[in-house]
Amino acid sequence: MNSSSIFNVEQLNTIRDAHLEWCAENSVDPKSPLGEEAAAFLIRAFDVEHDSVDRLITSLDHHMRERGRHVQIGSTSIPSKDD
Repeated sequence: MNSSSIFNVEQLNTIRDAHLEWCAENSVDPKSPLGEEAAAFLIRAFDVEHDSVDRLITSLDHHMRERGRHVQIGSTSIPSKDD
């Protein structure tokens, strides 16, 4: 992440643009839980190697693919502490 943990306007605009573009490409409401997760990921991912819209989207796509690899639709649920 940005070493000072403070983003300038240009960096924030890049993160916003990547978020809106990714959400549009994936038919995700930017304000939905998945949209908010994507925004949080982009904020954490932004750094010198991920400082453009394209690089951020590529990183988010990779993250979502990896996240999806661990989910099997129709499998039995994992018990939670509340069960």
